[in-house]
Amino acid sequence: MPKHAIAAGAALALAAGPAAADLSAEQVWADWQEVYAAMGSTLTAASETYADGRLTLTGLSTAASFGGIETSTRYGDIALVEREDGTLAIEIPARLEIVTETTAAGEPLPQTQTIVMESEGLEVIAREEGAGRVYDFDAEEVVYSFSDDSEEVPVTGSATITGFDSTLNSTGEGQTVQLDQDLSAATVLLSIAGAGPDPFDMTYALTDVQSESSGTVDLTAAPETASLSQMGLMFDGSATHGGSATTLTVSSSESGPFSLTGSSESGRIGFALGADSLTYDLSSTAAKMAVQLAAFPVPITGSLEEFGAGFRLPVGASEEPKPFGLTLSLRDLVLDDALWSLFDPTGQLPRDPATLLLDLSGTALMRADIFGDPEAMATLSGPPGELRSLDLTTLRVALAGAELTGEGAVTFPNPGVVPQPVGQVTLALSGGLALIDRLVALGFVPPQQAAMAKGMVGMVAETVGEDQLRSVIEFTEGGGITANGVPLQ
Repeated sequence: MPKHAIAAGAALALAAGPAAADLSAEQVWADWQEVYAAMGSTLTAASETYADGRLTLTGLSTAASFGGIETSTRYGDIALVEREDGTLAIEIPARLEIVTETTAAGEPLPQTQTIVMESEGLEVIAREEGAGRVYDFDAEEVVYSFSDDSEEVPVTGSATITGFDSTLNSTGEGQTVQLDQDLSAATVLLSIAGAGPDPFDMTYALTDVQSESSGTVDLTAAPETASLSQMGLMFDGSATHGGSATTLTVSSSESGPFSLTGSSESGRIGFALGADSLTYDLSSTAAKMAVQLAAFPVPITGSLEEFGAGFRLPVGASEEPKPFGLTLSLRDLVLDDALWSLFDPTGQLPRDPATLLLDLSGTALMRADIFGDPEAMATLSGPPGELRSLDLTTLRVALAGAELTGEGAVTFPNPGVVPQPVGQVTLALSGGLALIDRLVALGFVPPQQAAMAKGMVGMVAETVGEDQLRSVIEFTEGGGITANGVPLQ
């Protein structure tokens, strides 16, 4: 995410600190160290030199231990410079190496991660504002780059951010820190290239990136637990962009060349962490894609008016049910006529835009914390929770002239290894019988199987119009299932 564009500075901007007329470099440095210590980590410098309002920190590094994993990161040198207007300038070198080493159970992991940050026109200013401390970040350009020289598939990559501007407001009250951040970037370009037997190149470009986030952290709770639900974190944020472009090329020695290009007019990512659930959603509009396969006679091209996906997961164990959910939206998918003609040259199938909409939610009683101790989850016998309710708010599938819709709700009063639902779901199908006939005409479905399918549909659905069917599926206590009153189980 672009909010990490000034990693060496932003990673240190957690301390709210006491309000003061002027910012002292030594006091800010002490505040940073205090916050890291409260989080169960350490922030140190190999040497500290203060003279004439300038604090030079040489060999800056952090160390943390979490769930048996120990991580240390070296940032190089920075300086904190007191200014006449009472603000503090944080000077970060134009080229900064960020080296991270990780060990698990005392054993070094195979790779040491090195990220190089190069910047132009970077300015980081800290200032007091009311009861809070504000960090302003500005840069003409920031470039992060990395390389993995492993013998199997060497990979290099970079993230280039232009027109970067961000304001981070940190306010402390006791051991609780409130963080609010606004961010913008003119462009963001991600590039990854891989060598080896199947070399590839991938780029992903964004324009007009905007982000807002807000959250609180309890400094006393965070280092005491390995569970996300008990860290005292409350957070929500979103990021938008004004257009994207994607390219991917692969030169395979076995399957031949592959290429993909795509674009969208806008997009959004949202994230929220609350007391009961973790929520994530993403969406894009007016997406276009073109894929060329070596073994395929024509390019695969298409467009999608809207794409959206999201989930809500329960956080922590509880004696009360917690909410969960899933949403999926693919609206107005259009494929190129050249692709349709490969399997439907005579135009038997309607080529209307296809749509898939799903909105599913419910509650579950969580017996274990799925974001808790990994070892406890690995040894868990059975599912981590029990279903208590499930609501189908929206189901719509429209394809080739047929449309399936559905809605309903069930509860699970007697949970177990195989929970038995109680409630009902209503399904409606229009144009389905005509679609079966068209598939028979194209030779995709044998007539005998088509007749069997129509007979089965007639047993569980009632006719409510011309080529319109409806079925009310009812689940009763004891495991009974009926369709329009006809017992199925």
